[in-house]
Amino acid sequence: RLQRRDPPRPRTACLLPLAGTAAAIEEAARRVLADMKLLLLIVGCPTTALAFAGGLLMEESELAMPGYATDTDIQTTPWAESSDVGGCSLPGGFPYKPYALALGDMPALGKLVFKNNYCGLVLEVDCPQGKPVKAVVASVKDHYSYATGTDLVWDAWDAAELGDGGDGNPQGEYTNCKVTLTDEHLLTTVDPVCAQRPDSISGASNYYRSVGMFNNPVPVVSATLAGIAGKFSGDSAYFDFGPTGQPVLKMDADFTVTYADGSTITKKLGDCGSSSSVHIFGLGHNVGFDFNVVE
Repeated sequence: RLQRRDPPRPRTACLLPLAGTAAAIEEAARRVLADMKLLLLIVGCPTTALAFAGGLLMEESELAMPGYATDTDIQTTPWAESSDVGGCSLPGGFPYKPYALALGDMPALGKLVFKNNYCGLVLEVDCPQGKPVKAVVASVKDHYSYATGTDLVWDAWDAAELGDGGDGNPQGEYTNCKVTLTDEHLLTTVDPVCAQRPDSISGASNYYRSVGMFNNPVPVVSATLAGIAGKFSGDSAYFDFGPTGQPVLKMDADFTVTYADGSTITKKLGDCGSSSSVHIFGLGHNVGFDFNVVE
């Protein structure tokens, strides 16, 4: 789940003409994947072919809204004692709910297959062997494997009373769980908060920023900064802006986020957090990891 943490560097002017071919490149890649799916079917690998098909279909599906629930066929496993700095990289310094999980992309998740849009949202995982637990999406599990469901940090696993492997399930895996997108906030407060991506702080400037808005239970769809459209950063819900060619990404610039229900929230960039710390969920680890501290 660890992602490359170096902030993007400004592209050179010679690469700018490629921007207009982005759509064609994306379509070509999609056709290659479709051809791979057909080949897999021909050579007798239907399961893998379905995984490719499921992944392509899920990329184009609409987002889940609060209340959306899967069937009771989702894989759930324990993750680790704590989350890590990769994946969603939720900003440090805020009062988070206690539990977290990594979300996979098995087709059975339906509209809840992992997407950047779900980072920071609260899911309820309900396995009949235990009891329901609500946890924040803090990372992605085995991205593009199309085979995994949810991975609970150990304290969330314990809260769900799913046992320690001594209950006839030594692998610590259940395959009959239900996952629901809740309408709960990830913080103990209800106001939206914005923050710059923790590992982008050292490279941030009026030409480049990476910013996200959090604590809304509705999935984010898009964002603009100083009127410039952003692009999702890695596997997170932060948006990268730049390089712009002009120093317009200043602290008085408007950061506007649009959500799946059509609502928008606007804050000044200067009101967004600029901590280099990532929040770490788990037993005794709710203190954050600071990218500017060398251990």
